[in-house]
Amino acid sequence: MTSAITTAKKMPSGTVARLFAASASTIVDDEGTIEAAALVAEGAQWAAQWRDAGLQPGDRVALWQANSRTYLRALLACSVGGYVAVSVNTRWSDQEATRLMERSGAAALIADREGTSGLTPVVAFDPAAVAVAEAAWADAESPFVIFTTSGTTGEPKMVLHRQRSIAVHGPEAADALGYKPDQQVLVAMPLCGVFGLSSFTAAVAGGATIHLPSKIDPVDMAALVEREQIWSVNASDDFYHRVLDTEHDLSTIGLGGFARFNTSLDGIVERAEQRGVRLVGLYGMSEVQALFSARQSALPIAERQMPGGTVVSPDGGARVVDGELQVRGPSMFAGYLHEGGASIDEAKTALAFTDDGWFRTGDAAVEQDPVGDSDTFVFTARMGDVLRIGGFLVSPSEIERVILGLDGIVEAQVVAVDRPTGARPVAFITGSNPPEESAVIAHCRNELATFKCPVRVVHLERMPITPSANGTKIQKVTLREQGAALLDAERYTT
Repeated sequence: MTSAITTAKKMPSGTVARLFAASASTIVDDEGTIEAAALVAEGAQWAAQWRDAGLQPGDRVALWQANSRTYLRALLACSVGGYVAVSVNTRWSDQEATRLMERSGAAALIADREGTSGLTPVVAFDPAAVAVAEAAWADAESPFVIFTTSGTTGEPKMVLHRQRSIAVHGPEAADALGYKPDQQVLVAMPLCGVFGLSSFTAAVAGGATIHLPSKIDPVDMAALVEREQIWSVNASDDFYHRVLDTEHDLSTIGLGGFARFNTSLDGIVERAEQRGVRLVGLYGMSEVQALFSARQSALPIAERQMPGGTVVSPDGGARVVDGELQVRGPSMFAGYLHEGGASIDEAKTALAFTDDGWFRTGDAAVEQDPVGDSDTFVFTARMGDVLRIGGFLVSPSEIERVILGLDGIVEAQVVAVDRPTGARPVAFITGSNPPEESAVIAHCRNELATFKCPVRVVHLERMPITPSANGTKIQKVTLREQGAALLDAERYTT
């Protein structure tokens, strides 16, 4: 067995494995504790096993796994051996997960459940395996991880990051957030998403002690904050809303970053302040990673609650052109993938960038005065129709397509209705003889992750529309108002 020290000395610079190998972090998970550098040695051993089993550098390995040592070991095996991790949302249904695996060209699967993908499970980790030879190690430009992100198309886009963008973003975010070796950091988001992975790699770069429970439950995590004297947690505003509802002492949280997913929780920073918790707004997305910008912790409450903030990378930037936020920096993705996942779709990727190389986020924002040499902005809203539900971006057309698969439905529109407990999808349909509401919801549950399923389905004679120069536009604002009124009338709280 290769020692952690020996392995650490040989890791190529600019890789995720090198980031872990150089870290002083200890990771506390459901299995106990392990040093970050020791995980690199285990990842190297697993990469060797994959190679012996027939996997080749560049092959896709789907990770459908809750937060765990297995997930981290698999990521490091990908970093060492040059494999590409396909991040599969742990809340997706079997059908959704299988479809992503097909689209990404995944050759093997690591899962903590039985799915319907038909992929060969990756051979189990053997601690006695011999580490992969130095010549096989991947470099900073190797494709590393595929995230998914929803636009206005029916299926999530596949976003590819190289090792360098992940390895660089971690230290830059750690510097901005002030992570240090004497701190306790809780990872409260799934590693399968860019929010969880960015938060984790930042903590690794800062050398903090990292708590990684497999079950993400706000009540349990509030107890963990009190017990372990957690200094930092990055999470959604929905998460903090639920944590603050507990009676646990949260005052050790010196800096909590939050993403604004739910517009009905405007007072979350003030609520946290009353409990001794300092929260700051964050901004990010799969293409640029989750901690692209953060509010300064010394700012007053009114400014800290604004999503957006100061760009964390000294080599990054943000600007607003015609109301749209455009960004650039070393945390940028390599491109969107073709179906099958074998190569970057150069045409689709090019459309996402301006002629002078700035990424078009599709978000509305307002510029602010820079902080030092760093650009600062306020995120205001999505410019398109993408929904934020359950802490994830969801394309409404993805849900609408499933609903339109039922006979008797002519039109379908889905909107997210903000509730204090989180945003909820509500569907509106038209048709002369549509199925019963319960049948539509049951159909969605068979095809979609639970958080994407509409909590109500409303039959309308016609959709509310506004005439425009290009025809007509459906009044999404009106539908959201109707959905909110419906849920308010029912005192919907779950």
